[in-house]
Amino acid sequence: MLRKLAWFGTLTIALVGAGCAKHAAPPVAEPKKPETVTLVPEAERSRHFEAVNRHLELGGTLYLYADIDGDAFKLAKTVGVLADNLAATQPMAAPFLKQDYAKIFADLGLADVKAVGLSSVPAAAGGFRNAVFFYTPEGRHGLLAGLGGPPAPVRFAKLAPADVDFFSEGEVDVPAVYDTVKKLVGRVAGEGLANLMEANLKEAGNPAGLSALDMIKACKGRVAVVLHLDPERNLTLPTASPVTIPAVSLLVRIDGMGAAVKDALAKTPALEMSHEGALTLYAVKTPLPVPNLRPVIALEGSALYLATSPEFLFECTHRQTGLDQNPDFQKALAQLGPEGNGVGFVSPRLFSRLRQVDQLNPNLAPEMKRLLKMLADQLPVIDRPLTTMRTNLPDGILIRSQWDRSLKQDLAMISVYNPVTVGVLAAMAIPAFQQVRQASQEKAVLNNLRMLEAAADQYCLEHNVTTATYDDLVGPGKFIKEMKPVAGEDYRALQFHSGQPLRIRLGNGRWISTRPRGNVIPPR
Repeated sequence: MLRKLAWFGTLTIALVGAGCAKHAAPPVAEPKKPETVTLVPEAERSRHFEAVNRHLELGGTLYLYADIDGDAFKLAKTVGVLADNLAATQPMAAPFLKQDYAKIFADLGLADVKAVGLSSVPAAAGGFRNAVFFYTPEGRHGLLAGLGGPPAPVRFAKLAPADVDFFSEGEVDVPAVYDTVKKLVGRVAGEGLANLMEANLKEAGNPAGLSALDMIKACKGRVAVVLHLDPERNLTLPTASPVTIPAVSLLVRIDGMGAAVKDALAKTPALEMSHEGALTLYAVKTPLPVPNLRPVIALEGSALYLATSPEFLFECTHRQTGLDQNPDFQKALAQLGPEGNGVGFVSPRLFSRLRQVDQLNPNLAPEMKRLLKMLADQLPVIDRPLTTMRTNLPDGILIRSQWDRSLKQDLAMISVYNPVTVGVLAAMAIPAFQQVRQASQEKAVLNNLRMLEAAADQYCLEHNVTTATYDDLVGPGKFIKEMKPVAGEDYRALQFHSGQPLRIRLGNGRWISTRPRGNVIPPR
């Protein structure tokens, strides 16, 4: 008995000790399952998904993919229906409204985009990594051809100072856009009008020695913009109510435009020509009323420069290093890629200086003060540069950015204002508008008939006859001074008999009658 009690006590102490132990062994954790995304079966999957998805990041704040293959032609069909409805009410515009909108959309290049994708991911350093990809596997035509050709390295970042506030460099092909517009005009209005448009463009600017057509065809290449705000100095504009803004220096460089404007610049009497190295300068002879603003135009080979002053022009064109050596810009290119067709760079100082405009103008009218404050409140507060890069790829257009916000706000705007939504709203609104317009016209015609009916009765009573003509009732000094048609009706065709209701046919085939039961008679 004593042995049993001793054994039981020992077992109890062991169990209690085990329960009170401070370092019990943890349970064995199950291996973590890898994160996976299950796609729909291949038979149900969009055939463009993989091509778009490889340019996006999944799992961030926003991910969107939309297959829009064929949607442009659906929209063209909707536009065609709307145009037919408008043509029925506007016969004069019918020849222009009745078009093959599927071919027009194809000419514009709207059918090139087969799918689109967006993604936004919060970056560890702050802001968001955004990406947008337009999938164009069959190439880019029409207006999209105006975005240029294959990507290339950034060429003109050295023009901008290292502390630049805004810099952009983008490739454009304006001749491709013009060819699209000319083709569209020819399809809608005929080749004759398209040729006339080109002839007018060729002659436009002749008094100044320019040809607008030559300028359009010359604008093919890269366009660079450099904007620098002075960190301390301000500028007062001599307007009716003087406005003070940060002092600004601006430079614009346009490839290919130099040859198109060279002769016109040389013949302009208001400009003074000089040379500075490889640059040919054209400065304004008469000083402007704005302090420190002395615009200058310069040519360097086929390139055209526009600058707010010769000093800023020389500073940019003679600079050995600039934004290209800015660590933030180099870091951005390392992430977005050194090659592209368009790059943008915005410094935090741009927004901080623009927010000061409200404070720089304490004496403005209250309405203008409220407007400036409202605009200032819309400017973002950032502590790092914003950068973006557009790249033309063999199968699409990729736009990546390191921005202060995600694409959610832009997506909301796109969802509200996209062409399909506008088309659907118009498809609903136009028939409703037509019904209201038709009802209003029919009521106006009915009122005219009743006026004529009353005038006919009065005429027959006064002249002791049973019939009357339109000319007996309407005209200067008659019962009715004037009677204008409302919906294509002809009042002169009416026969007026005393005590008889009137009945007239509208331009759309409907009949209006003054008989008591039912004034509108459907078309026969």
